[in-house]
Amino acid sequence: INAEYGGAVPFSGVMYITVNWFPTKERIVATGVVMATLNTGIAIPFLMGPGLVPEPKDNSTFPHRHSFISEDVADGVDYDKRLMWYLVIQGVTMILSLVFVVIYFPSRPQFAPTASAVAARLSISEGLRVLIRRGNFWLIVFAYALTSGTFNGYGLTFDVIMQNCHISQQTAGLLGFIGLLVSVPTNILVGSLAAVFSRWQKSMLISILTIGTLAFLGFIAEVEQWIPRNNVALWVLYILGTISITGVVPLLFDMSTESSHPVSEELSATVMVMGNQMMCNVFTAILQIPHLINDEDKDRLNYVMLASFVVAITLAGFFRTTNVRLLIDAYSITVDQLDTRSIQQIRNAGVRM
Repeated sequence: INAEYGGAVPFSGVMYITVNWFPTKERIVATGVVMATLNTGIAIPFLMGPGLVPEPKDNSTFPHRHSFISEDVADGVDYDKRLMWYLVIQGVTMILSLVFVVIYFPSRPQFAPTASAVAARLSISEGLRVLIRRGNFWLIVFAYALTSGTFNGYGLTFDVIMQNCHISQQTAGLLGFIGLLVSVPTNILVGSLAAVFSRWQKSMLISILTIGTLAFLGFIAEVEQWIPRNNVALWVLYILGTISITGVVPLLFDMSTESSHPVSEELSATVMVMGNQMMCNVFTAILQIPHLINDEDKDRLNYVMLASFVVAITLAGFFRTTNVRLLIDAYSITVDQLDTRSIQQIRNAGVRM
């Protein structure tokens, strides 16, 4: 839980850097590049997990002891020891990342890239009060939580869910790895397109989510064998669904910051990440509730993933596009003319671009 909610810190840092270091047309592209590297990091455990901790041939022989390191082995494999090394590798990676950030984290450049970069921002307490009352912002928060948050929980339990669909742990891990790896250039592509077509971000969001909905519907039809299983189609549909979810993340973060201005980008990003992780926890908690979902019914979580797409599209449909930062940058409003009150007046006027 600490690791999950701690993710708000690096996401806040990302939004701080993009707003302070990049001009208008490059902000969302920079966000897309960061999300691409994030997906690369998330993809690695899909292979590392099954590689270090292989699936037991017989689950009944798997050691069920409370000690972290056990001398019990199953199938000639010391699972506890392998699990320990799996966690050690991830822990060392996070510690090294922290060291690099502490050694070097860029401050503001000498000259601001945009007018909005130096615009007044609300304090944390004021910003929270504004966000609570801003329904437009919460539409994006819930859309992000329902897609990315649910998908994170889905990914954590993907091998378990796929076992009920007669897909091995190794195949499920490879599916997850390839899906996230292919999404790396997609993040950058979507960010680049959104920078050019900034007025149509909402339409882009709904279109990509619709593609993802259809892809996951087809994937469910394949794994549930509503139709004769075709392995090529199964792979293509899952990868298409994955890149649809990950591809909209730069869009969602940019739309959240535009709809919440003059609240700081770091605060809005923190709220977004918190919502994401809460939804991930809810998804994984479903598996822990006794008698709610039995082992043979875990494939029903595929339908939860599909439903999250449908609800997210509905929420996106109600979103009202307001690009205050783009307006400030386009008209080159000077710092002297710009204060919290003037930004709020622009916001209340509902000016669009």
